[in-house]
Amino acid sequence: MRIRLASVLSAAMMLAVTFLAPASPAAAAPSFRVPFPCHQTWSGETRTGHSPAYAIDFNRADDHGMPVKASAPGTVDIVTNLGDTSYGRYVRINHGGGYTTYYAHLSGFNVSVGQSVDYGTTIGYVGNSGNSSGSHLHYEQRLNGGDIMVRFSGNLAYYWGTSSYTRTAGC
Repeated sequence: MRIRLASVLSAAMMLAVTFLAPASPAAAAPSFRVPFPCHQTWSGETRTGHSPAYAIDFNRADDHGMPVKASAPGTVDIVTNLGDTSYGRYVRINHGGGYTTYYAHLSGFNVSVGQSVDYGTTIGYVGNSGNSSGSHLHYEQRLNGGDIMVRFSGNLAYYWGTSSYTRTAGC
């Protein structure tokens, strides 16, 4: 009888711990920065019908070949060329905690898979590769594979339309 009572109490304690213990906190998002050199101003456009919905297309005059910078520290996990389709040449950086960033339509690469990057590391160059109609950087932030609204230094990007973005953090 004592053994059975002890088993029941033990099971009850385990259930209580399972349901009453606080869940581990979600990983905090990195403090993403604008993916260009310090003090450069870029026009960023968001629009309905864009795929994925929360991506930003960045432009500025004569931008073809300009450096694209890592927007947060992480590890490069994709460097590939899809040819004339989709993202064309693109880089993905894994920032941990389920967060990744995509940099698409590049003209060239400056990183390799497995490379650690920090804020401001040049990862590639603005281009017109893939399914693109002119040089620009297609930029995305994702959480667990799903696109999320872009934030820079904790501030939400402007949706839906065009806004100017200047990297000043960490300069």
